[in-house]
Amino acid sequence: MKINLPLILFYVCMLPVYSQSFSEENDRATVKQLIQQGDDLQKINKDEALVLFKKGLAIALDNNYVEDAVVIYKKIGVIYHIKKSVSKAEYMYRKGLALDSTSKTAASLNFNMALLKDRSNEHDSTLFYIEKSIRLFENFETDNSSYKAFLQAAKVYKNQQSFEKALKYAIKAFKGFMEEENISKLADVNTTIGNIQNQMGNHHQALEYHYEALKMEKNLGSSLGKGICFNNIANVYDDLKVTDSAIVNYKRALGYFNEQGKQYAILLANLANTYRAIGEKSLSQRYFLEAILKKETLKDTSSLLYSYNGISSLFLEYNNLKEARQYLNKANQILPAVTDKRAILSTYENEAEYYKKSKRYEKALESEIQYSDLYKEIYDTEQTKIVQTLQNRFENEQRENEILSLNLANKNAQFLLAEKNQNIKIKNLVLVILGIIVLLITLVYRFFLQRQKTATQTAKFEKLDAIYQGQEIIKKRIARDLHDIITTNFDGLRLRVLALKRSSSLNQNVDSITKDLKKMNQQIRTVSHRLYPLEMYMGKQKFTDIIKSRLTEFQLYGKVFVELENQFPQILNTLPISTQNNIYGILLEVLNNVEKHSHATTLNVKNFRDTSGRFNIVFEDNGIGINNKHKEGIGIMNINQRVEMLEGHCKISKTEVGTKVHIDFPLPRKV
Repeated sequence: MKINLPLILFYVCMLPVYSQSFSEENDRATVKQLIQQGDDLQKINKDEALVLFKKGLAIALDNNYVEDAVVIYKKIGVIYHIKKSVSKAEYMYRKGLALDSTSKTAASLNFNMALLKDRSNEHDSTLFYIEKSIRLFENFETDNSSYKAFLQAAKVYKNQQSFEKALKYAIKAFKGFMEEENISKLADVNTTIGNIQNQMGNHHQALEYHYEALKMEKNLGSSLGKGICFNNIANVYDDLKVTDSAIVNYKRALGYFNEQGKQYAILLANLANTYRAIGEKSLSQRYFLEAILKKETLKDTSSLLYSYNGISSLFLEYNNLKEARQYLNKANQILPAVTDKRAILSTYENEAEYYKKSKRYEKALESEIQYSDLYKEIYDTEQTKIVQTLQNRFENEQRENEILSLNLANKNAQFLLAEKNQNIKIKNLVLVILGIIVLLITLVYRFFLQRQKTATQTAKFEKLDAIYQGQEIIKKRIARDLHDIITTNFDGLRLRVLALKRSSSLNQNVDSITKDLKKMNQQIRTVSHRLYPLEMYMGKQKFTDIIKSRLTEFQLYGKVFVELENQFPQILNTLPISTQNNIYGILLEVLNNVEKHSHATTLNVKNFRDTSGRFNIVFEDNGIGINNKHKEGIGIMNINQRVEMLEGHCKISKTEVGTKVHIDFPLPRKV
C-alpha cells in the first residue's frame, strides 16, 4: 500500500486549526451553560450562583467573548447589589461599561448604576446615569427593562423638579406597562404621576392618580401598596388643608404597615402634626409620644429628632415650659448623631423660643446665633442646588436644540439624496429614449436643472427661516424658565426678611438683602434681554424711540455720558421685528460691555449710510480699550451672531482713547 505523503502532511497541518475551532465552540458553549446554571441557582443560593458566574466570566475574558462578559458583569453586579455590597456592585457595573457602552446591556448597566447612586443619595450621579440609560434604551425596541428605566427617570426628574420631563417619561412607562398589562408597575406609575402633580400644585389631579393607584393595589391584594396609597392621599389632603380627610387616610394607612416598622412611626408623627395644625393639643401630644416611643425602639435618630422637635414646639406653643425642656434635652442628646440640617435647625429654633419664654435672653441669643449660622449654611447649599438645576436645565435645552438641528440637517440630506437619485433616473431614461435629439435633451435638462436649483434655494431659505424661528421660540422658553427658577430665590429672601425680627445687626442684614435683590433683578434683566430684548416693548413705542430711551437710561444709571452725533433715521421703524430685535440686542451688549469692562466715562454713537447703501452704526468709548489677546465672551459672541443674522460685518478695535465697535449691514430691499 502506497503512503500518500502530501495528504498526510495536509491533515497534520489542518489538525491544529480544527482543534482550535472545536475548542472555541466548546468554550462558548461552556460559558452559556454556566450563565444558565447561575440563573437557575440565583433564587436559591446566590453565593453558589456567584461562583458559577465568575467561572463563566474568566472563560469569556480569556477568549475575548465581550458580549458574554458584559452580561456576566451585570449579573454579578446585580447579586452584589441585592446583597447590599454597594462598592462591589458598582465595580462590576463599571467593568461591564468599560467593555461595552452602546448596547442594550450597557443601557441596563447604566440603569443599575443609577439605582445604586440613588440609594446613596448621590443625586447628580443618579441623573447622569439614568439619562445615559434612557438615551441608549431609546435606540432599541422597547421592553420591560426600558419601561423600568423610564419610570426611574420620571422619579429622578421629579426629585430634580424637572416636572415636564418627569411627566414625559412617566407617560412612556405607563404606555409600555399598559401594553404588558403589568398592573403592579401601572400602580407604581400612577403613584409617581400623582406625586409629580402634587409637587406642581395640581392637588386634585394628584388625588385622581393616587385613587387610581389605590384601585390597582386593591385588585392586586397588596397591603403595602394600599398603605402607601392611603399615605399619599393623606399627604395631598394635608396640602389642601382638608384635615379631616387627611386624618382619616393616615389612620387607614396605619392599618397596612407593621406596627414595629419605620413607616408606621412616621405616619404617627404625620397624624400628630395634622392634629397640631387644627389645635387638637391632646391628640397631637398622644401621637407624638407614640411616634417617639417607636422611633426610640427603632433607633431612627433623624426621624426621632423631628418628633422631639414637634412635641417640644407643641409644649412651647401652650407655654408648658417644663415638658418642652424635657424633650429639648432629649433632642440635644442625639443632636451630634444627626446629619439632617433642617432637623437641627428646628432644634435651635425651639431652644431660642424656650429661652425667650424663660426670660433667659443671653441663652436665647446664643441659640438665635446658632440658628442664624446654620440657616445661612442651608440657604447657601440650596442656592448652589438651584444654580446646578439651572445649569442642568440649560444644558438639557441646549442638547435638545442640537439634536433638533441635526435632525433637520439629516432630513435635508435625505431630501437632496432622493432628489439626486430621481434626477439620475430621469436623465438616464431621457438618454435611452431620446438619444438622437441630444440638443433638445440638453436644453430641457438645463431648464429643469435651473428650476431645481431655484426650488432648492427656496427650500433652503425656508428651512433656515424655520430653524431661526424655532430657535427664537426655544430662547423665549428658556428665558421664562430661567426667570421662574431665579425668582424662587425670593422665597429664601422672604425667610431672611422674617428673620430680621430676631437679628441683632438690622442695618447690615437689610443692606445684604437689598444687594441680593439688586443682583437677582440684574440677572433676570440681562438673561431676558439677551434672549429676546424687544419683547417687552413690542407694539408700544417706535424702534428709534426705544433706542434713544435705552441710551438715556444707560447715561442716567450707568454714569456714562452718551453723545449721539445724529438721530437714527425713521427708516429703522419700518424694519421687520427680527431685524430690529438683532439691532437692539447688539446695542444692549455694547452698553453692557462699556458698563462692566471699559471703565469709560463717555460713549459716542453715530450712524450713516455708506456709498453702497449699507447702514453703519459706530460706538466709540474712552475706556481702557480692548486687549488683542482677549477671550471672546458671551457678549461679543452674541454681537457677532446677531450681526451674522443681519448679513453684516462687525469690527471691534482698540483706539487711542478706548474701544471702537463698528457694525454695518444691508437694509432690506423693500425698505
